[in-house]
Amino acid sequence: MARMVTTWRQAFFDATGRKPSGWLGRLMYRRPVGHYGFFRVAIDRLRLGPEDVFLEVGCGGGVVLEMVSPIVQRAWGIDHSPDMMELARERNRSGLSEGRVGIIRGDVSALPWAEGTFSCAAGVEVLYFIADPQRVVEELHRVLKPNGRLVLVTGAEPQSRLSRWVFSPLLQHMRFHSNDGLARVLEQVGFEAVVVERVQKSEHTRYAHQLVCAVR
Repeated sequence: MARMVTTWRQAFFDATGRKPSGWLGRLMYRRPVGHYGFFRVAIDRLRLGPEDVFLEVGCGGGVVLEMVSPIVQRAWGIDHSPDMMELARERNRSGLSEGRVGIIRGDVSALPWAEGTFSCAAGVEVLYFIADPQRVVEELHRVLKPNGRLVLVTGAEPQSRLSRWVFSPLLQHMRFHSNDGLARVLEQVGFEAVVVERVQKSEHTRYAHQLVCAVR
């Protein structure tokens, strides 16, 4: 019985987080209300402008791409879920037709772009699901231009006993990283001006989050 419950939890976590799929995944990411504050944190920190070529890793249903495409020169997104690709393309139909948005299916640990393609990059609510963060960070460093900006935003690991107990069925499937450990990974890869911090709340969201800012 315990094994069946664990299997069910893993399947639920995969369908709603690691690789959203099916009706439930599409429902959650068609309008991911709980993520909007984190989206705004990332966009605010990047200080986007009309000269920027933007990349989002783990673009999900394409909300961030829709938010930034009127601001930047071009916005690209990559995700490994076919259902999310379909959802993101539906949401960004006009941007795609006008050539302002590009959306591809792929692996964030093997980005299909040349060195120095982007001026900035973001990943929102994706670190939980990445088995090898150093490899992904290496790839982000490679595809960013010199002085390119990187922002990663992830919900912070719960600290209270009550929160950890309530969310324990999901927490056991999620990966969290210490601020210092994540900073070391970025610095080893070659990023500079690295700041990794836990933010209890901000003007955009009342939820605690881990914020990563760095420069290529």
